Amino acid sequence: MDKDKKDNRVPGVLIAAPSSGSGKTTFTTGLMAALKEKGHRVYGYKCGPDFIDPMYYTGVLGVPCRNLDTWFTGEEKTRELFMEGTGTGGIRIVEGVMGLYDGAAGTEREGSSYDLARTLGLPVILVVNARGMGRSAVALIKGFCDMDTGNLIKGIFLNNTAETLYRRLKPLIESETGCSCLGFLSRNEKLLLPERHLGLVTPAGREEAYAAFAAAAGESIGNALDWDKFYEISGYLSDMTASEEESILPEKEERPDSVLLAVARDEAFCFLYEDNLRELKKAGAELCFFSPIRDKRLPEGISGLLLSGGYPELYAEELSGNRELMEDIRRSVRAGLPTVAECGGFMYLQESIFTFEGKEYPMVGALPGISASKGHPVRFGYVEVREKEPAFLPEGTGLRGHEFHYYDSTENGDSCSLTKPVTGKSREGIVTTSTLWAGFPHIYYPAEPVFAETFVSKMREYSRQH
Repeated sequence: MDKDKKDNRVPGVLIAAPSSGSGKTTFTTGLMAALKEKGHRVYGYKCGPDFIDPMYYTGVLGVPCRNLDTWFTGEEKTRELFMEGTGTGGIRIVEGVMGLYDGAAGTEREGSSYDLARTLGLPVILVVNARGMGRSAVALIKGFCDMDTGNLIKGIFLNNTAETLYRRLKPLIESETGCSCLGFLSRNEKLLLPERHLGLVTPAGREEAYAAFAAAAGESIGNALDWDKFYEISGYLSDMTASEEESILPEKEERPDSVLLAVARDEAFCFLYEDNLRELKKAGAELCFFSPIRDKRLPEGISGLLLSGGYPELYAEELSGNRELMEDIRRSVRAGLPTVAECGGFMYLQESIFTFEGKEYPMVGALPGISASKGHPVRFGYVEVREKEPAFLPEGTGLRGHEFHYYDSTENGDSCSLTKPVTGKSREGIVTTSTLWAGFPHIYYPAEPVFAETFVSKMREYSRQH
């Protein structure tokens, strides 16, 4: 591609698939690793309310991977978030969610990978798990292309297929669909990621294994991909390197009214949207990370506490054994320290957790309630949240969030109405007071920044009084 040639598009691609389990994460990890190895600046994103995949990409790239979701933030705000904190150079790699066309409630356009690609003007590379298929793979791909009203699908990559079969399928796919075949991977045990009931296992504590996985994926994709066609599809200038590209790093805002926020982050509490942290910093919070597993006390001088989601049930023994910290948290929350606790953080604040093995472990005890596994997804998907009485939101303001958990509590709270999009089914949930917001939904702050602003204003009030 001519280096002087101008392209109105932001260079990048969205990696999608017909369904979950097709190999999107492996392909995306390998693509990012290979691009970085070539010396390019890469920005990573994940479509939808996913926490674990961005952890992988953050590890590969060395900079935070961010979430984008048109159901959360609509078209204009999503485009703003896409460009925020980046430069004019580099390439943007977005991993899709579920199947290409699967949006809210599984049937809506909004929230789908396709809707995000359309909103951002990104071409789509479709990763197809062709295991057990021959010509049928052509029919599958053609069906996806027939639904592509925006002509966004530009490349096809076949996973789990043999080289001889790929060579025969490639001309059929290209003639039937007009899309370029970019390569293939045969089944490789080194490229299999471990999973558990909530999806992929987090990288925490397995850094060496995941570094090896990323290296293997980068080498495999680097060798398998038709790079000339990839650069053409993505609109990226293949002969540029990171040192030649403009980068805009978010500047640290110095605010005289900033307040210190303790944020739980370790193996047990790791479900944090990067853009939620950005919204808190914009509102004037200075973030201080701590570990509920290892630290014996909350950080000094804090005016607020954020207990994120994660897997407290997997570390229940360690958390329960840290009684000194639990007592500090219980005393602080009851004394009015502004606190937000989501999902796993909510469970941690309650009386106890029953693990999958049926063993009960005492937790903080700042709230009533006992959590236990139900052996199946209790709640899954998007949810709209409205307070019954204003606490963290102005009257009439709603939030958008997401739920995905196998545990349930005997005390879920009743301070908010939680409504499912599309179906309109509603229930009560979440515990709120003048200083506390605690419940199972994960809230996406950029959808309604006033939530972060109110949280930080409560922290300022607490700071003035203490």
